[in-house]
Amino acid sequence: MNELSIIMHLLSRRINKHQIGATEDEICEILNISGKNQSLLFNQLMINLSKYIEILGLIIKFNSIDSHWFISFEAEMSDIIKANPFENKPRLAATLFCVIISCITNFGKTTISEIVKLRKKKGILVDLRELENYGYIILNKDSGEIKLTPLIGYQLDINKLFINLALKLREEN
Repeated sequence: MNELSIIMHLLSRRINKHQIGATEDEICEILNISGKNQSLLFNQLMINLSKYIEILGLIIKFNSIDSHWFISFEAEMSDIIKANPFENKPRLAATLFCVIISCITNFGKTTISEIVKLRKKKGILVDLRELENYGYIILNKDSGEIKLTPLIGYQLDINKLFINLALKLREEN
C-alpha cells in the first residue's frame, strides 16, 4: 500500500456512529511521520490526495468539533444541507443552533438552563431528547449538562457557518 491508499483508508473509516476519519496525529503515527516537518509533510500529503480524488467528486473535509479529517462526496454534503433532517420541525433546528452557540462559547459543553435562557421557550427538554435521539448531542439529565457529538461537524461546516454569520452581522451594522 502506498501513502495515499493508507490515508484514503484512514479518512474513510467509520470509528463509531458519530465519528469518521482520522486525526492528523493518527495519520502521522501510522505513516511514521514525525519531527519538525510533520505538519508540512502532512499538509503536502493531504493536498496531493485532494488533487488525486477531486476527479471522482470527493473532497477532504475537516471536522473542527473532533479534529478529524474525512472524505466526503461533495454532492452528499449539499444534499444534507438542503434536506431537513428534522422532518419540518424548525424548533429542533433552532434548539440545536442554540446548543452549538452555547457549547462553543462555553468550551465544549453547556447546560439545560443555558439553553432555556437562549430559546425562551417551553418544552426544551423534549427538543433536547429528540436531538439526543438523532445523535447530535449527549444529554446528562442528572447534571443538566449538554455536549455536542462529533456528528454535527460532519453534516455542517461549522467554520463556514460562523464566517457567514459574521459577514451577515457586519452587513447589518
